Amino acid sequence: MKRILIPVLFVLVSCSNSLSDSEFLNLDLRPPTLQSVFINDSSSLTISFDEPVFFDSEDYKSDPELDLQSWSIDEHSLVYHFSEDQVPGKMYKCRSDVRDERGNTLSFIIRYYGWNPDIPTMVINEFNPEGSGNNPDSIELVVLDDGNTAGVTIFLGTANNFSESYTLPSLTVEQGDYIIIHMRPEGLTGEVTETTDKAESTGKLASDIAWDLWVDGDKAVSGKNGLISLYTNPFGSIIDAVPYSNRVTADSEDYRGWTSATINMIEELSFLDVWYNTDGFIRPEDAVSSEGTTGTRSICRSSVSEDSNKKDDWHIVPTGEKSFGQINSDNIYEP
Repeated sequence: MKRILIPVLFVLVSCSNSLSDSEFLNLDLRPPTLQSVFINDSSSLTISFDEPVFFDSEDYKSDPELDLQSWSIDEHSLVYHFSEDQVPGKMYKCRSDVRDERGNTLSFIIRYYGWNPDIPTMVINEFNPEGSGNNPDSIELVVLDDGNTAGVTIFLGTANNFSESYTLPSLTVEQGDYIIIHMRPEGLTGEVTETTDKAESTGKLASDIAWDLWVDGDKAVSGKNGLISLYTNPFGSIIDAVPYSNRVTADSEDYRGWTSATINMIEELSFLDVWYNTDGFIRPEDAVSSEGTTGTRSICRSSVSEDSNKKDDWHIVPTGEKSFGQINSDNIYEP
């Protein structure tokens, strides 16, 4: 929840009309810089800046409406206290102005997702990055304890470097549940995102015993080289990730073995320290091998969904042993 890209709409700067040369050279003309946004709980939000700020509640607007009950400033942080609870997983847009001691003004808009206090423990459990025909690209999650998925987000990449993303709806889940995220829907009538009935969807790779969710549009998983990550919300903290590759470091001097499309993702994941790496960087050799995967040979964790954050947790299953919506096969594809 701490990292967020903030669009700055405009900056207003005020200063005296009569200044000496030395006063002008030392004049602070820079507005405050927004550094982070943190959701404290269901009824408050903290926005941090690089210097002390002043705030007028008349400058505050929210879409959808979320009225301020009060607000406070603690050193460099502005804290909003709302008159009602945020809706878990709902996206809010907030506009405000702040100014520093010199009167330099920052106008900003932020997006955030309503506080979800009940996010379950989950891991990415299976995916087929080269799906085709009756086996289109899909990503499976397995739920390790009870909770609600509102706002949880899958990235093809990382939160700050990604090609596609999908935010899960409010879905009450139990330990042992499987969630299948269908990344390449075809617009079929049976492609129904399930929130109450696991048997409702009848699209390709749909399961009667798992939760089937369908993305909007076409969000193809990246072939042989890529990264899938799971976050608490689009601007939140990382829950799980899996990098995969059929390359070695020697394949690319410019990109440390990775491709131009994946290097920034891998650098960010290396910094987040949620996957085994060599000397602070995830090499292609540290990633899950994707050599041999097809639409019917998916990449899976073990049948008990081990999670050591190493490539050893993963394998490619033989043809026809993909297992979306059920316990993974431990059989290993042999070329």
